[in-house]
Amino acid sequence: MGSALALVGCGESGPAGRFDETTTHPDAPPIAPFDACTVYTAREEVTSFQHTFVCAELDFTTYPPVGGDHYPIWAAYQSYEAPVPWGFLLHSMEHGAVVVAYRCDDASCALSEALQAVLDERPDDPRCAGQATRNRMILVPDPTLDEPIAAVAWGRLYSATCLDAPSLHAFIDGAYGRAREDLCNAGMDGSSSGWCAVP
Repeated sequence: MGSALALVGCGESGPAGRFDETTTHPDAPPIAPFDACTVYTAREEVTSFQHTFVCAELDFTTYPPVGGDHYPIWAAYQSYEAPVPWGFLLHSMEHGAVVVAYRCDDASCALSEALQAVLDERPDDPRCAGQATRNRMILVPDPTLDEPIAAVAWGRLYSATCLDAPSLHAFIDGAYGRAREDLCNAGMDGSSSGWCAVP
């Protein structure tokens, strides 16, 4: 999180055009190698959101990205066992999805199961009725994260060095469905064929 942890008051602008930044320290055990539970949230203005070629290189102002240019195909709203290129995830976020990403530093990490349990508590989305999913939540590993947990939605960021379910639920409550397009149409699961082997 580095300099992004500087506490900026509501309405003030922080790094990379961020605002409404907050840092809290919930009473939850930190995830190794961190020695304290720190939760950081921020909002960020998204100024570019063009479609680009599938699997083209994308430039992000922050990581994980909270918006920006993305691919014309979006990732299906589900849980993944392997990383998904952010260009697909960003398009899902543009449709109102919240992406929860995590980093495990060893093979025995149970973080995905613990996060899945939190996401299983999320309510059904009426916009997803008749679809293959009950809501627009995505769970995905990302070995390049700085922190063990990050949740992103269009223009909104959450990162944590601990699994604190109340703050994660609060972030999702405030971010879910608040994007440029409020859609729950089926997306693509390219995990079996390879994300960039798309026609």
